[in-house]
Amino acid sequence: MFFSSPWKESRNKIIHIRVKTLFFILYTSILYPGFLYAQGYKNPGLKGFNPDPSICRVNGDFYLTTSSFEYFPGLPIYQSRDLIHWKQIGHCLTRNSQLNLCQTPASGGLYAPSLRYKNGLFYVICTNVSGGGNFYCTATNPAAPGAIRISFGMKTAERIL
Repeated sequence: MFFSSPWKESRNKIIHIRVKTLFFILYTSILYPGFLYAQGYKNPGLKGFNPDPSICRVNGDFYLTTSSFEYFPGLPIYQSRDLIHWKQIGHCLTRNSQLNLCQTPASGGLYAPSLRYKNGLFYVICTNVSGGGNFYCTATNPAAPGAIRISFGMKTAERIL
């Protein structure tokens, strides 16, 4: 004699609901791609290769920099007003005379920068793990090419933070 257990019936109902839900999500995402993103944004906010982000807010704008490792120009700088739409406005290091990364091996270079703002100056503090150690750059306008000055050693930078 075959008896149907309540456990099997509830299990079948759960599977049926999950299949219907999965079908609904697939159907709406294919036919209406904007349906799942109706809340205003889609991840990732900053597309591409942007590890170790550091961000600061100055007046109504947000500024962000990321690690660039052995790639040149180094330490890209982005700007946003809403943390969703980012625009690259430049790089912290744009000349070999600032920091030569030509002989830097793979997985070397610039790691984990920190972006700060104080008394009208932007500061990017970073470490060159391939040699040279810690350094910092300053600029009054992060988008202005050639406005960045580099100093090695951390005694001055420690007083800033």
